[in-house]
Amino acid sequence: MGKDSIDASLGLLFSLALFERYRKNGLLHAEMHHVPGIRGRCKGFLHLVEGKVVACYVEDREGRRHATDKDILTRVDSERGPFEWTLSPNPAPPSANPRADIPVRPTQNSPVPKTIAPLNLDRLEGWTSRQKLMLSIVYDLIDGVTNIEEIKSHSPLPPAVTEEALRVLLSMKIIVMSV
Repeated sequence: MGKDSIDASLGLLFSLALFERYRKNGLLHAEMHHVPGIRGRCKGFLHLVEGKVVACYVEDREGRRHATDKDILTRVDSERGPFEWTLSPNPAPPSANPRADIPVRPTQNSPVPKTIAPLNLDRLEGWTSRQKLMLSIVYDLIDGVTNIEEIKSHSPLPPAVTEEALRVLLSMKIIVMSV
């Protein structure tokens, strides 16, 4: 386990509640067994954005990914585990004070993001295709006219995920905010 990783092997359900309370970001992963539909040992993965699970899958021994549900993994963990869950931080963490960058509540004067650089997905080494897709979706919604609240309402992603993608794009200096 790396120095930045967090040991979460007290049980998945308990750990998820803590991560949600403290709004943790990252990839929660563990080696598991007895997962329905998967033979033998596998690895479970949950992507967290501000403590919420935004993606959940299992990777079998051959490296194939199988979409699954958080409830299935928590049930397997409580019945067959607990497994050694570890939270690794996101490759590009959000800004230190995210609320200063992006308002939580809708306002009439919601900032308008503007692109100042192209989004080069090939440079994002270590990012999953799903993370890249989320960034790309939000980046494509930025037109320099539409404010944050409108972007969140037009985005197919949950509002918290859209906000997180905006924070990441801002921290990467690909967009700027204007009021």
